[in-house]
Amino acid sequence: MDNNRPEAPSEPATPSASPEVEIRAAKARTQRVELEIAEVVPDRSSVRQQEKGALFPCGKRQRQWSGGTNVVTTDEPDMDAVVAAVEKAWSDRSGWTIDKREDTVGLATIDISTSDGEGYLISRGTEAKTVHIRSSSSCFAVPEIFSGGGTW
Repeated sequence: MDNNRPEAPSEPATPSASPEVEIRAAKARTQRVELEIAEVVPDRSSVRQQEKGALFPCGKRQRQWSGGTNVVTTDEPDMDAVVAAVEKAWSDRSGWTIDKREDTVGLATIDISTSDGEGYLISRGTEAKTVHIRSSSSCFAVPEIFSGGGTW
């Protein structure tokens, strides 16, 4: 995988493929990165990736695919260690921005993103022993008549 991301144009060109092909490509890439992130979570015992996600508008005639993965850990996740592991794995990747912060209850979280809308939020899960990875693909062009609802 190319870790160096080119700068994205502010508006994508006309779609180069059918919306379904674009959606499948965005989903595949995003899910691949979710799994790369899951691989660095300390003390993981299993990974549960959502099969389907949803489409959201992200600009004029643009959409992005959004999904997620849950990483189950052997004990309650140490979010400071999770954030440190993700930061270490992603800090040397060109084109990625890292934003560390705390959630509403003071637990460490981390966002990694690109300038073209691709992003991943890694936070403590709502279930015990779980880390959530929430994702959104890069924005991609869709035809003007594309409504694009439902799950993908």
